[in-house]
Amino acid sequence: MSKEPRDRADVELDPRETEILKSVIQAHIVSGEPIGSRTLSRSRGLDLSPATIRNIMSDLEEKGLLAQPHTSAGRIPTDIAYRVYVDRLMGPPRMAASQAQAIDEALLRSRSEIPELLGEASRQLSRFSKHVGVVLAPELRRIVVEHVEFVRLEAKRVVAILVDRAGMVHNRILEIDDPLDQDDLDRMGRQVSEQFGGFTLPRMREALLTRMSEETAQCDRLVAASLELGRLAIEPGLGGDVFVEGASNLLGAPEFASVRRMRALFRTLEEKSRLVELLSRVLDGEGVQVVIGSENPVSDLADCSVVASTYGSGDRIMGTVGIVGPTRMEYARAIALVDHLAKVLTRLLSATGPRG
Repeated sequence: MSKEPRDRADVELDPRETEILKSVIQAHIVSGEPIGSRTLSRSRGLDLSPATIRNIMSDLEEKGLLAQPHTSAGRIPTDIAYRVYVDRLMGPPRMAASQAQAIDEALLRSRSEIPELLGEASRQLSRFSKHVGVVLAPELRRIVVEHVEFVRLEAKRVVAILVDRAGMVHNRILEIDDPLDQDDLDRMGRQVSEQFGGFTLPRMREALLTRMSEETAQCDRLVAASLELGRLAIEPGLGGDVFVEGASNLLGAPEFASVRRMRALFRTLEEKSRLVELLSRVLDGEGVQVVIGSENPVSDLADCSVVASTYGSGDRIMGTVGIVGPTRMEYARAIALVDHLAKVLTRLLSATGPRG
């Protein structure tokens, strides 16, 4: 991840530069167009002449906070400017009580099934941000396995069904060497559940491998097969699914008027593995994280910002919720929205989720 914008965001500003920078950013967020000195003088209520504003904007450009896309045009904020704005200039994050209530009610209606709940969360993020809502489902390595079942499909094909303590169901099709009937599979599922229920997948894998190495050649055929099926069911067990909603919201944004940029953005949103990579980075942070423009590790999202936070069950982090939008998004509103939704998800999952 590029660190330059963050490293340069401690640039010193005097009061007039602070006022002009904040005004340019706020005007650009609304219009999406380059902002000129006369526009600021007329519309922002500044007690400064256009010539003075123009000189201050030139100074801000020299400091890397404003850019001039065309010779005759006004100026637009840089990624560094937005970092300064988020870290130092914007007001406290707030959202309307009516929006919070609408989100709460929508999630409550969907809480019976975890995938539906996470899908609804992405829709609510998109609905109220007017950008793209994304939700990273729990990574398998973070889940606690409650129950395991094996269901016969064909003679040598079995579906492994893992149910975690949050109530989420994970399916995997396995190819096996020797045919097994459903009665044997039922007994094997009960055996694996009794011995390894309550384990995380990494701990379950370790325990299975230890048991397999300790069993002798004379051990019960069903025990050996159970251990092998359990091992197959959880390897590899790392990735989480991603729920994405509202990509069409970005179609009208001037930042994506270029067909090339729009294609790159949609390609990234479709290749969910890249979103998983991006959102997984948030799992190591605390609170709402804001990734702006060129700070983004995914090059096709260099014109976008990501506002994201983790959600969990009890004290266990399970996944990430976030908003993807242009760098000129309303950050205070986006931060408040993501923070509220993450807390609601955590509250709902904790009510029915892991018990330790």
